[in-house]
Amino acid sequence: MLFEDQLFLDCRWGESTLQCSADQLNQSLRDDDRRCTGNKIDAIISMVDFDLEVSTLEVSGSPSCPDHTHYIGDRNKTAKMLKIILNFIKVNYPGDFGEFRRIKVYDVQIYDHDFYIYSMCMPFAGVYYFKLEKKFSYSTIPALLFKELPKFASNLWTMRDMIISSTKSIMSYITNPISESSDDDSKIDKVKTSPRKKKNN
Repeated sequence: MLFEDQLFLDCRWGESTLQCSADQLNQSLRDDDRRCTGNKIDAIISMVDFDLEVSTLEVSGSPSCPDHTHYIGDRNKTAKMLKIILNFIKVNYPGDFGEFRRIKVYDVQIYDHDFYIYSMCMPFAGVYYFKLEKKFSYSTIPALLFKELPKFASNLWTMRDMIISSTKSIMSYITNPISESSDDDSKIDKVKTSPRKKKNN
């Protein structure tokens, strides 16, 4: 509902595959290797006109059964996915690094009644900055629900504005004319993926 008026965005829900992750994994495979479908994400937001993934959402388990290990694992996966998204934009849309460094991509992680909004950017060539931008909770006490609803709605709107702002920065970067850039500007650090397990015959 937060994005239904933003017709340039598409939201896919329910263990969707991050396509740019699959592309990276498959580049390292031999021709006879089975293709990988990529990492599964609970929700992915894409820019429709470019079919470009720009933001992710991960729900880390049931709020009734908190699992800190699950939370940490999903947070680490989040950082990798945001890095892959940034790398994909840089490689497939070469442009002015001054514009690229302004891009922040976002992930929302929900764990134990809390929303965590993370960002990643590349302020300097080859340097990635992963940051917790905002954390907020939703009430689990029925008597306080209506009292805290306006604050919760305001936090959701802030989250929405962050993601929309990200798409505007990306649009500015990929639609601007390419300027000459140094070799340092194009440095990216490929995300190291876990080795694929071999199945026993």
